[in-house]
Amino acid sequence: MCTLTYRLTEIGYELFFNRDEQRSRSQALPPEINQNLKASYPIDPIGKGTWLAVHESGLSIALLNYYQAQKKTIIGEFVSRGEIILKLLKHTGNIFEVLRKMQLSDYQPFQLVIFPPDLTLQNNKPRSFQWDGHCLAELQQTLPITSSGVDYPEVYQARKKTFKKMVTANNPTAKQLLDFHQSQQGDGKLSVKMWREDAKTVSFSRISVTDKVEFEYNDHLNGQRCLSSFSRA
Repeated sequence: MCTLTYRLTEIGYELFFNRDEQRSRSQALPPEINQNLKASYPIDPIGKGTWLAVHESGLSIALLNYYQAQKKTIIGEFVSRGEIILKLLKHTGNIFEVLRKMQLSDYQPFQLVIFPPDLTLQNNKPRSFQWDGHCLAELQQTLPITSSGVDYPEVYQARKKTFKKMVTANNPTAKQLLDFHQSQQGDGKLSVKMWREDAKTVSFSRISVTDKVEFEYNDHLNGQRCLSSFSRA
């Protein structure tokens, strides 16, 4: 239940992320810089992992649940998907090789988007992967990238329609993407800033990578905003 967009610039990129969660889930801890991993990320207090991180090199990793496959998977003793990013941050130099060698059967299905440290408008591209419980596949995805545990086809089409109305696809501005992530439509489950009786958007994150790295985190549960930044290695 999340939504991810991004924009590429001449000197780097910006990443935008809405995190949607069950209302009963514990509030996440805001991003802090982990000196051992040399990265900034929020922490989910349940699984002790994260869904979004940026490394001092400029590498970013985002994880979304893949509910469509999860419903078809036999429920067992799974490890929290939140630890995937933390494992990958230990191997930023060969992250794609490590991802392909991980024991992914330990995890419920997910989508993973990796933003290379040298990513700009003219150089490289984000890479998107999907684990369906059986196979890891690399995908070519268009924006927005989104997930929903309820009525996914309807939700995806609604958010896609909103994106097309609000965002210039070939050259999106930061304001367009910020407005998109804060937008709310008549039906709460279809909204980008989602709300349902059982769940809602709990936070908004913005990562900016230029000659420095910034992680802006907005917690909708308490209205707090925090910013962590560091120079690129």
